Amino acid sequence: MEMAADITGRCVAISRAAFGRGDLDAAIEDLHRLPIDLPVRGVLAADLLGALVRADPTTEPHRLRQLDDLLEIAEGSPPDTPEWPQMRAAARVTALLHAGMKGEMSDPFATLAKVESFLAVAPTAGDDEPAARLWNAMRTMLGALRATYDGDEAALDRLPGQAHQLRDALADDAAAAPIADAFAKLVDLMMANHRGDDPAAALEALRETVQRLPSGDLIRTSVMEIDTLMAPLASIRSAGQDGPVTRVTPEQLAAMRALVQRPDLAPGERAMFHSGIGGALLALGEERDDLARVEEAVEHLRMSVTVAPPDDSRLPSHLVGLALGLVHRGEVTGSIADTVEAEEVLKRAKKLAGGPGHALWSVINELLSQVRRHVGAENSHTVALEGLREHVWRVLLQTDLKAASAAARRAVQDAIDVARRCLMFHDPANAIRALDSGRGLTLYAATENRHIPSRLEAAGHPELAARWRAVTGSDEAPEVPIGLRREVLTVLTEQSNAGSLLDAPTLGEIRAALHTLDADALVYLMPGATPVPGYAVIAPVQGPPAYMALPNLHLLDDVDVERYLTALVRRDTVLADPHRDLVALDDGADFAGSLDTVCDWAWRAAIGPLVQRYLPNLPRADSGRLPRLVLVPMGELARIPWQAARRSDGTYAVRLVAISQTASARMLCHSAALPPVAPTPVGLVVGDPDPGGEAPDLTAARLEAYAIHRSFYPGGRYVGRRADGSPSRSGTGSVEEVRAWLTSDSPGAGAVLHLACHGVINTDPAVATSYLLLADGGRLAADELVELTARCPERAIGLIVLAACRTGLAINGYDEAYSLGTAFLAGGVRSVLSTQWAIPDRATSALMYMFHHHLITEGLPAWEALRRAQSWMLDPERSIPDGMPAPLRRHLAHDELSHVAAWAGFVHFGH
Repeated sequence: MEMAADITGRCVAISRAAFGRGDLDAAIEDLHRLPIDLPVRGVLAADLLGALVRADPTTEPHRLRQLDDLLEIAEGSPPDTPEWPQMRAAARVTALLHAGMKGEMSDPFATLAKVESFLAVAPTAGDDEPAARLWNAMRTMLGALRATYDGDEAALDRLPGQAHQLRDALADDAAAAPIADAFAKLVDLMMANHRGDDPAAALEALRETVQRLPSGDLIRTSVMEIDTLMAPLASIRSAGQDGPVTRVTPEQLAAMRALVQRPDLAPGERAMFHSGIGGALLALGEERDDLARVEEAVEHLRMSVTVAPPDDSRLPSHLVGLALGLVHRGEVTGSIADTVEAEEVLKRAKKLAGGPGHALWSVINELLSQVRRHVGAENSHTVALEGLREHVWRVLLQTDLKAASAAARRAVQDAIDVARRCLMFHDPANAIRALDSGRGLTLYAATENRHIPSRLEAAGHPELAARWRAVTGSDEAPEVPIGLRREVLTVLTEQSNAGSLLDAPTLGEIRAALHTLDADALVYLMPGATPVPGYAVIAPVQGPPAYMALPNLHLLDDVDVERYLTALVRRDTVLADPHRDLVALDDGADFAGSLDTVCDWAWRAAIGPLVQRYLPNLPRADSGRLPRLVLVPMGELARIPWQAARRSDGTYAVRLVAISQTASARMLCHSAALPPVAPTPVGLVVGDPDPGGEAPDLTAARLEAYAIHRSFYPGGRYVGRRADGSPSRSGTGSVEEVRAWLTSDSPGAGAVLHLACHGVINTDPAVATSYLLLADGGRLAADELVELTARCPERAIGLIVLAACRTGLAINGYDEAYSLGTAFLAGGVRSVLSTQWAIPDRATSALMYMFHHHLITEGLPAWEALRRAQSWMLDPERSIPDGMPAPLRRHLAHDELSHVAAWAGFVHFGH
């Protein structure tokens, strides 16, 4: 009887405490003393959970650790009440968010999936509006964790706005407002670090905000712990390389050391603090060349590895930290033993990371490559190549172009660094693979998405292929969720042939593509950085791969190049407004003059050595044609008109060698894999459609388009405005008409599209876009062009001529090379002509007429037709085709035809 009375008394006490009439902590202890088979034990646990959630356990961190135990008891015998599902969800979400903030999730993706399933039962609005707002707060906080673990650039981009909206929504809630404000500031700090900005200002704002939270609040406690570790490092960063040596106070050191001594820490937390303190001490030791501090740092870093649970998701990070500490200590002491140990530590980290889906994959492999080089291992550079797969993974993971561009921003510099290391080992084949790992990744993602279902089926995953098709199958398909993308990439990269998805093409694949395209070599032009020279890295169709040091291939050490690039930037700024399109050659930025002088530099820096030293020794079949090179110019070298490189005797490269370009070796192989499409006198010509006041008329372009249609494509369709300015009876040149042609399955549609209209580009990362300006101001953007053409793989388009301004200029960085022109190539168009700058109206009309003359009348391939037309522009004795209309002939009287700006702006891509 006494035992029964004791149980009854405990049950009463628990129930009273659950509803605010007793001590919660004592009640939780009483619950654990009850018999485990007591029927009401689950109900009482549920009541206590409700009390904890209502009391906000984040202000009592020890209670957060009680949630899991209470949930286990309550879920064993849950109450049959309508409130239980939401109460359970609230408790589960709170516990899991706490684990996420503390980094205690052994499987972050599985844990976050559970959280999302619990949030599905939560209200979004309705009768209980305050509760709905709090649930939305949880969703926003979950989004922060999810975006961080996923590497979801689109979600990260949205996160600051969502956090600030949350703060505004809870501004009238006295209890929640300070927490929401602190969360918004925490997101600001997180994004500053993500962007690589100086975090000092964001950290100070967060520090001030959390001071207003209760002393035991979880967010306040976590932030103060971060501050303890970051403050000394922030002072180093603020001082800069040339600033005074940073002095860390004894109080700061004591505070850092005290963090790991707290008795309430879980093993994962303790490991995290050891790692953080070790990293901070290592940075301070490096900055002051303080061996004692480096030694202490290594001990903390070693402890982080020792005390971390085996399934701790942060263990690879702890191992990387330890390896860095060992490497630095080895450099200071000259001990090879530290370097040898660092190699073993990194091998363990690599095994735990598992593959390129891990956020530290490139870091681990890069560091492992350096360590192996220090110990004299052969081919140490090839390990770094493996690390570059992470960049491809991250880009393929993203859900839209802007996010993919953000994910790719670090890729090119890493790729160049690895390529230089490959050349140190005289390995040009792998240097090309390295360079291609940082080129055109957003384009690659656009082309690869359509192959995902077939890859999955080949890998034995038809159900996953069906799920992918279900999401992407409709014309108005939503974006593929990042969770599904991760699942698909994980499956595909676990296959034995995973390299085909994440690796750049092999030398054999490049050679096969060059043979198909009738080209002699693929040439990467890599700019130098004093004192390191630039390089041409070459994959020939025959013979061994090669490289040439190019000491003059520097962008920042030549006055002519700097003047030209500055003039281009100024001109681009002016021409960002389509009302200023197609300005005269003698514009105020002195573009024409700077362009003329950069031609001499282009010969001296790259084309001259290639033509005079490399090509004479290149094995070539006796085809009777000029040598043909396909260039991949890195960085701002993409803005140099290489075909206009000028020899000292005044001869331009276009007379000596045929030059095409490609975004990457991947895109070269993509184009070569498509069957050729011969041009016919049928197609679509768009001539100066009326943009509805959005831009000025293009009178000469109108004449050009009308003449090209009448002379070469009489069986095709002409839309836009005719030569006299009247609208074509076949159409106004609208977005809908161009869309319909691009996706037409009618044999009568033809395979050539000539666009003589405005091209507009905006390179601001926040709103980056490039589009064709068509009738009534309609816009056809680059990303839509990829989708349109990819949606109809059976539509064989042989050639698209973009006789509009700057259609070859990338919107998201030169090395991503995502432009109107390359968008068509990604969608399967065989050949594209696009422009590097705002092209002159009259001269372009003559050039384009001659291009189509050589293409249709003489039957030349597009690349040779363009080269012949450009050479014709240079010829003072040029012969005029009999069919050239009189209005175009009148343009030939102007002396601007031979100027570089008149002809060199067009570049050929593809077949």
